[in-house]
Amino acid sequence: MNRCIYCENNTGLSDEHIIPFGLGGRWVVPKSSCAACAKKTAAFEQTCQRKMYGPLRMYYNLPTRRRKERPQKLPLKVKLTPDAEWSFIDVDQEVYPFLITFPILSMPDELSGRVTVGERDAKVQQLWIRGASFRDGITPHLEALCAELKVASVMPIANFSAPEFFRLVAKIAHAFAVAELGMGSFVPFLIPIIRDADTSNSVQYIGGLKATEPATTGLHELSFDYSRSDVVAVRIRLLSALETPTYYVAVGRKTAIGLHT
Repeated sequence: MNRCIYCENNTGLSDEHIIPFGLGGRWVVPKSSCAACAKKTAAFEQTCQRKMYGPLRMYYNLPTRRRKERPQKLPLKVKLTPDAEWSFIDVDQEVYPFLITFPILSMPDELSGRVTVGERDAKVQQLWIRGASFRDGITPHLEALCAELKVASVMPIANFSAPEFFRLVAKIAHAFAVAELGMGSFVPFLIPIIRDADTSNSVQYIGGLKATEPATTGLHELSFDYSRSDVVAVRIRLLSALETPTYYVAVGRKTAIGLHT
């Protein structure tokens, strides 16, 4: 690009992964993120990759630039006896029972044509949660783990932060649209969300399907949605092999160039 796709600065540029490298993203937009914007996107990407999907990345051995720092054990919440308080013990990450969470959203107002009344920012009322255990299902796995650790109970936990997740999805959609169509093809909607952490109107541009779609063989799905002729919209499904939710993001309003792309 030879200019930042978030602020159009043309100095100090670095390459930009469309889907984060730490989630297995391979598509790169060369020389497309300035140092200031790279610092901002890296911050919310790290929150998602480490706090929300860290155990999953370890289990599936997804890429990391700090492999030597990847822990071999993770803290697990347990009750040592039936009447004990909850405490934490370290267990091998290969058997660590973790939860994967994604928000379940309605289609964005920009694509559905409705006007959401009330909360319009990056808040989530319903989460998709999957128990990520890998022996014979979540219940047998926890029972076997209790026996192995000699504890009474195990509580898998999950972390989810809506603003950072919304910014991640916005960044993926924007970077994909710019890479495929060019910066002059649309007037962007998502820059305040990505650069300024302004998620106060997220419902206008970011949403998804409430219905579950079948799992796929690929790691992620990324494509354009053509339901609106005047708006660039992107369909995103992260970790689709796990039957995760599908998201739709309104990226920007097409310009005269975009209408003919």
